[in-house]
Amino acid sequence: MPLLYVSNVIAIILLCISGLEQGLVDRADLYVRYNLTDLHTHSFCSDGLRTPAQAVEEAHKARLQAMSLTDHDTVEGVDEAMKAGKEWNLEVIPGTELSAHVKVREVHILAYCLEWKNPELLEHLDLLRIERQQRGVAIVELLNNLGVELTLEEVLQEASGGSLGRPHIAAALVSRGVVTSKDEAFERYLGDRSPAFSPKPYHSAADVIDLVHRVGGVAILAHPGTSLPETIILQLINAGLDGLEVFHPAHQAPQIEYYTQLTVQHNLLQSGGSDSHGGPEGVGIGDYGIGYEAIDAMRQRAASYA
Repeated sequence: MPLLYVSNVIAIILLCISGLEQGLVDRADLYVRYNLTDLHTHSFCSDGLRTPAQAVEEAHKARLQAMSLTDHDTVEGVDEAMKAGKEWNLEVIPGTELSAHVKVREVHILAYCLEWKNPELLEHLDLLRIERQQRGVAIVELLNNLGVELTLEEVLQEASGGSLGRPHIAAALVSRGVVTSKDEAFERYLGDRSPAFSPKPYHSAADVIDLVHRVGGVAILAHPGTSLPETIILQLINAGLDGLEVFHPAHQAPQIEYYTQLTVQHNLLQSGGSDSHGGPEGVGIGDYGIGYEAIDAMRQRAASYA
């Protein structure tokens, strides 16, 4: 867990203890939400394993103050999540995780505070949905050519109407008994250098960032520490990127320090989240995150694009 995240929790605990000793805090009030948010979560609407409402409930149980549902290339679950947020008295920030490219390199852009019902955004997401379906067809054909028996219907059943992606194909391969795990499916067939890989259609990151701004949102680079070189990050900054996801399960302490320094150097926003998909052995919502002040900063930046 990131050190800043831990220090925030420790500070809250110390304040509560002090309040109890001074008679300023009732013990019943200690079951309160932390001043923390998880701004990277997924649901059935893309490659997660929970409904949007269940994601919000999980955030409530983690005692978070706010969360964002950031499904891949869709805002389908935002309405359900926001409705659940009202029921659980938990703030839900509208968001999505958009596919984009810098030359041949795929990157993911987290968009927050956007007008999620904006027609221009929905038109772009409809295009991405069609392209994801076509990519799924291409990958199934490649698998069939390799002698792997799999049908598109099996893959669509795994997707359950959500934004189709390689994890659904991996799940179908597991269900078929072709592989024993999703990791094996990616290693043998679906990874970027594997025989059944098919690239996503090209969408310029600069164009995606501009779109996010036109619909009133801010554009944050997701999990830069997974494999992105600094040259790519700097190109994105020059293209108008608003910030970096500093806190993420894949980031170690040196990376967190490095990306924090980059945000200060380039006047960028910071974000953080668990990237939780809901698996029984995976990271849970609230395991990683960032202080609520990050949302305030995002809203202030987003207002300049309105």
